[in-house]
Amino acid sequence: MGKSIGIIISSEHPRFDCEYKKTFSALGYDVKKYIMDFVPGHGFNDDEKKLIKDHMENARDFLRGCDAIIYARSYGAFFINGISYIRSFFDVPVIFSTESIIKNIKKYGNKIYTITPYAQKRHELEIKWLNHYGIRSMASLSLGRDDGYLRYIEPYDLNEAVKIANKSLNIDAIYIACTFMPGISGKNIIENDSKIPVISANGAILNDFLELNL
Repeated sequence: MGKSIGIIISSEHPRFDCEYKKTFSALGYDVKKYIMDFVPGHGFNDDEKKLIKDHMENARDFLRGCDAIIYARSYGAFFINGISYIRSFFDVPVIFSTESIIKNIKKYGNKIYTITPYAQKRHELEIKWLNHYGIRSMASLSLGRDDGYLRYIEPYDLNEAVKIANKSLNIDAIYIACTFMPGISGKNIIENDSKIPVISANGAILNDFLELNL
């Protein structure tokens, strides 16, 4: 029997096929998708925690038999207590985009150039979250897109942002936020001519998945 992977995503995620299904199918895995309804918030308050509990119980049943799980969103998983809680629902390895981002950035250091697709308020929250883990955004760029407009960011847009980031001095890596971004499917375009390592949310997920060596 072949290996299978379960991927938990937001209902608004625009790139399941090109970022996940195509990538993991090419590696020889069957791919199952569990969709969590998008709701405002970060998964911190009691109502949001109840929503996470209900979804994880359903996801556990729906993804039963998978050899690994990818939680490809940040909702409820910004910090270790939330990550541990979600992980407790499964008896197979669970990769979190948030956890993978931090781990992969720290392979290079803790001084980064942060690129986010978000408008300014959410952009600043991303920088604050990184700082919680000791990662300093020495400079940053917000592409000013939120909500449905995130889906219209293409690899060439991100390549232009990476070119700007390459002009920065004294940074260890360039970080591209958000699993909605084409970090795997557009990797060659995004990172073209970059002299500084580039870590995208989805690229970090893939790196950690490959380390499982399933």
